[in-house]
Amino acid sequence: MARRVSEISTSLIRKMFEIVERAKKEGKDVISLSIGEPDFDTPLEIVEKTYKYMKAGYTHYTSNMGLEELREQIAERYGVESDEVMVTVGASEALLNASLAFIERGSTTLIQSPGFLSYFTYAKLCESKIYELKTYENDFKVSPDSIDIPSDSSVVFLNYPNNPTGAVMSERELKEVYEIFSEKKVLVISDEVYDHIYYDVKPGSLAGEENAIVINGFSKTLAMTGWRIGFVIARKELLNEMLKVHQVNGVCAPAFAQKAVAEILEEGKDREIVKKMVKEFRKRRDFVYGRLKKYFDIVKPEGAFYMFPKAYNGFVEDVLQQKGVALTPGEAFGSDAGDYFRLSYATSMENLKKAVERIEEFVESSGLF
Repeated sequence: MARRVSEISTSLIRKMFEIVERAKKEGKDVISLSIGEPDFDTPLEIVEKTYKYMKAGYTHYTSNMGLEELREQIAERYGVESDEVMVTVGASEALLNASLAFIERGSTTLIQSPGFLSYFTYAKLCESKIYELKTYENDFKVSPDSIDIPSDSSVVFLNYPNNPTGAVMSERELKEVYEIFSEKKVLVISDEVYDHIYYDVKPGSLAGEENAIVINGFSKTLAMTGWRIGFVIARKELLNEMLKVHQVNGVCAPAFAQKAVAEILEEGKDREIVKKMVKEFRKRRDFVYGRLKKYFDIVKPEGAFYMFPKAYNGFVEDVLQQKGVALTPGEAFGSDAGDYFRLSYATSMENLKKAVERIEEFVESSGLF
């Protein structure tokens, strides 16, 4: 085993998924609020368009950069040029490509904390030191007043709307933080994969900024997690470096899916799809937040479909064993997050009502709060 892999543990999110699947096979009644995947199926119009393009012969390699028609649609949406867009095999591949291209071995990688667990993995794979930008005292937003940048920093990972907290930074807030990193010549990797899933505060974007790499995709916003269509927006010089990795890593995303998404964007149907999902997510957020805020310290989520309540270290294991509700331990998202847990409300209201009732029963019977 290579040393860089020996220092990486299996994802706690995946572990919880396996625990739930095993429990269900054993006939146990478990409700999972641990996986960050919309419970909606991919919309039928996307499936039909994909099938149409499969039959039309879109079953071969595309350019490593992706189909031009999809890149043009993305570029138009984000106010950039199409040669500043590269299509990838999901947003995860794009994040790994960016990490391998720009994180120097032995340098420091800055990660907002709590933050998505994969960022920590990418830094370790690149044999980088990790410095956490802790956001607990600022409603999970990176505060310009508390940014400390080690002199050997190479990149910073930002993610808004945020996984695991649901926090959102506005355009003004995000640009203010970006300028601080840019002045210090720290490359900003901005993960904006939830940018269309927001409620009352519109998220900012760093698309088009000279010293930023924007990562995005259609897994969450079009309920296409299994299709693996992501994209990167960055200036051409940065894309060229990422292309060196992408051409031997992802090669290209599925042609038929790229073509179908391009047509959905051109027709504007993606906006209708997202609007319906967000309406349902808002109802779910309001329900769960309204019930659980009586027991936990929770920052109300403004985007994505997660909340990050504070409980105690071991709460996730206890509520799973005693009440059959699967959550994700906070320790997956940062060194100071052991007392927290991530709850995903990307499941049906029926499941959420049952899960919340069980959590309430556990809390009230335990006498711990």
